[in-house]
Amino acid sequence: MTSPRFRPFVLAAVSSSALVLGACAGGTAATRPAESLSVRELNIVDENGQTRIRIAAPMPNPQGLKRAATAHGLQFLSPTGQEIGGLGLFDINGIRALCFDSDEGYESMCMGLIQGQPTVTFRHDWKERITMGVENGVASIVIHDGQGNPRIKLEVDKDGKTRTVGVTPEPAAP
Repeated sequence: MTSPRFRPFVLAAVSSSALVLGACAGGTAATRPAESLSVRELNIVDENGQTRIRIAAPMPNPQGLKRAATAHGLQFLSPTGQEIGGLGLFDINGIRALCFDSDEGYESMCMGLIQGQPTVTFRHDWKERITMGVENGVASIVIHDGQGNPRIKLEVDKDGKTRTVGVTPEPAAP
């Protein structure tokens, strides 16, 4: 039997041991992770408190721009909060895309499915420069000039037939 003057120390030691053992054994229901979390938006912030990754349904518009359609998904943001890429799902037109944006705000490189058809697009100065994809079983690569006009298109159909389509000559000098 312990002396009355040591009882508070013994009780504190027993209580502390029980807490430690409880934590090691998985803790209480209050400390276990939730099975599910439902939110409309989740922001991951950097060490300065700036949102750098956002998961949202719907996603907000990029700074200074308006989306053509409502998107749901994941945004990547610069240190100033500008959208620099993301994974977007657009229900209205069946687009699922992973894109990375230029500093000017346009989609510089995108890979996606447009109504079930895979496509990859590269843009420069807001204009398409290279597009690759498969549409209705035909694989193609299109190279555009600096103004975004298609110049060369190579195709291979589902039967293996190849063709060059729409090759345009150099414009005549003025």
